[in-house]
Amino acid sequence: MLHYAGFTRKLGDVDSGSTVMDYLPAERSRGITIQSAAITFGWRDAQVHLIDTPGHVDFTVEVERAMRVLDGAVAIIDAVAGVQAQTLTVWRQTSAYGIPCIVFVNKMDREGADWQRAVKDVEQRLGTRALVLVEPEIEKLAQGKYEPSELRYWVDAVTMERIEYDASDKTGATVRRQLLTPEDGRAYEVAARARERLVETLAELDAEIVDEFLAVDGDHVRVSTRAVRAAVRRATLSNMACPVVLGAAFRNVGVQPLLDAVIDYLPSPTERPQPKAISGSQKLNESREISDSRKTKSPASRNALTNDDKLVAFAFKVTVDAQRGPMVFVRVYSGSLDARMTLVNGTRGGIRERASKLLQMYADSSEEIRTIRAGHIGVVLGLKHTRTGDTLLHPDHTSLDDATVVAGRERSAMHMLTEEDVREPVGLQLHGINVPPPVFMCAVEADSPKDENPLAQALASLLLEDPSLSVSFDAETGQTVLRGMGELHLEIVRDRLRASVNVTFGTMRVSFREAPSCTGSARFDYDKDIAGRPSRAGLRVEIEPHDRNANNVFVEMPDELVAVNNPAMVAFPWLHTSIRRSIWDGVHNALLRGTLLGFAVVRAKVRVSDIVYYGHYPSTPAAYRACAAQAVFQALAQCSPQLLEPLARAVIQCPANHVGAVLSDINGSRMGRVLSLDDSDDVRGAKRIVAQVPLSAMIGYSSALRSLTAGSGTFSMHVEDYGPTTKQQRDQILKDSLGY
Repeated sequence: MLHYAGFTRKLGDVDSGSTVMDYLPAERSRGITIQSAAITFGWRDAQVHLIDTPGHVDFTVEVERAMRVLDGAVAIIDAVAGVQAQTLTVWRQTSAYGIPCIVFVNKMDREGADWQRAVKDVEQRLGTRALVLVEPEIEKLAQGKYEPSELRYWVDAVTMERIEYDASDKTGATVRRQLLTPEDGRAYEVAARARERLVETLAELDAEIVDEFLAVDGDHVRVSTRAVRAAVRRATLSNMACPVVLGAAFRNVGVQPLLDAVIDYLPSPTERPQPKAISGSQKLNESREISDSRKTKSPASRNALTNDDKLVAFAFKVTVDAQRGPMVFVRVYSGSLDARMTLVNGTRGGIRERASKLLQMYADSSEEIRTIRAGHIGVVLGLKHTRTGDTLLHPDHTSLDDATVVAGRERSAMHMLTEEDVREPVGLQLHGINVPPPVFMCAVEADSPKDENPLAQALASLLLEDPSLSVSFDAETGQTVLRGMGELHLEIVRDRLRASVNVTFGTMRVSFREAPSCTGSARFDYDKDIAGRPSRAGLRVEIEPHDRNANNVFVEMPDELVAVNNPAMVAFPWLHTSIRRSIWDGVHNALLRGTLLGFAVVRAKVRVSDIVYYGHYPSTPAAYRACAAQAVFQALAQCSPQLLEPLARAVIQCPANHVGAVLSDINGSRMGRVLSLDDSDDVRGAKRIVAQVPLSAMIGYSSALRSLTAGSGTFSMHVEDYGPTTKQQRDQILKDSLGY
């Protein structure tokens, strides 16, 4: 794409590690995309912002945050394998955001390529209607291989043209189009059949194309190109269908028609609905889900950006540059973002920051720009407090009128609090990014005392860049524990750390969960002097088992406080809000570390009651936070916590003659449960096994599967649930973790 758009002088190649978008050393050595990269180029008088995302399930967060800001997407499908497991995962992400898609069926030059089957796969497994726009002129039998010379000629079903790639131009840059007539024989017949299939499919989705069809006496070929193109665009923008373009990227075939399809059928920023937004004050509900604190089901969610020309921007990605510091990738939804502009971070309590510089990114290179306008993507330098998922507002945005007054009152009245104590969102808030919890973990430690500080700085940079990564300190073992989404994820992190710091990594382990098996309650009274000031709070916490099918925690709090030595109860609204927020934070932080092995607590309902208020100065938010945490710890100890292990849904494909060995391995040493066994839709003669297996048993499975299937087996997996461990398993896990 970049070469044909005139951005690069030579073609890049994944195999040789010369692509523009995959610029990290790990990406070039492995031949995969690990980190999403953005680039801007022009095509047909339009400016295109392209974000290249990873395909591996371990980096699904990179896909999620890219989908959050995209207007359209291109899904790459293998003409041989068809729709694969990870394709389904990414497709569900695009569907969740309502993003119109184009499908590019690639690798048409490979042995066994069958584009008709791939298109059928798209319709059956992705649940959409396929509108095939470009087909090969030479029709092959199923599983037939197209020779390079046969990939030169294609037909365009929309324009009724022949597309010819110049054989003397190995880059594929020279493309000729010729309008087909009945005198062109076979090429015209192929194009006519392709046009007929396209119009018939459109007629099932679009009423206007039916009128055009009837106006030309039911002749598919005579329907105007303008009418067909408009119908395809309407079907695409309404997510009723997706255009399909065929090609072979390795042979430099099919890329220009794909770019044309992006311009013709995917929406511009002005054609997409504005994202939903809520006000910051609506975030504090009586019942909150700890597993996804950014979600809200409030009916107050609204499309609030349409009538305001003040800046509203969304930070969807943060990277750290050694010289420039944090580089915040933003999508501007309203107004414009100018260099040297003061921004209000509504997500972080209205903190003000200045955008020192603005950049237009071209993968790993950049160009300084003066402004980022609505609908565009750019990078902001100088934002030290902004994180992935934050909303940035103009200081004069209308939603800040009341919120900033309240925030200012909180800061002036609670002068003893630190910045971390005041974090309630203010102003308009765009919905954030859903980050799944990490499921794999390993210990990491510096090789020597002099490496401890560089390690801490390197981990801080990685956490800033990757919200799916987490780091915690185990007080009992004295270890720093690194948690990630999978083996490959942690392996990439390990390589990045070792490139700059002398560190040692422990054995890969699985991150379990803890859950209460019975009800427990505790009352705690907090009474300490901090820096010469009295600090007092009191409350009761009751914890009980909750829905076993929901891996989250619900917190309930009353609307009243119990006043001590102050029956009148000074009615400051900001006081009540800050106390509720602090209690919720204390409960949340305590539940992140259970009493059994320090794993996060799930499937629990926490009820807070009898909140005692001793007056403004003794009962600080910090006191309530500490009091709530201690009460939760004591209540959890009475709940007989049980250990839950993550269960992975594994989809395995292997030749039929290796099925016995694979099934024996799953049912035997890996203690899995086979859910289904059928013929593979992707590879002829192969079997598809779906099984539920404990995630701990899947560590190192990639190498084991290659050994069992002579290198011919493939698999994908994702964590779908957590299940209780047996007493024997629990005792063994405790022994392995604690050493006794």
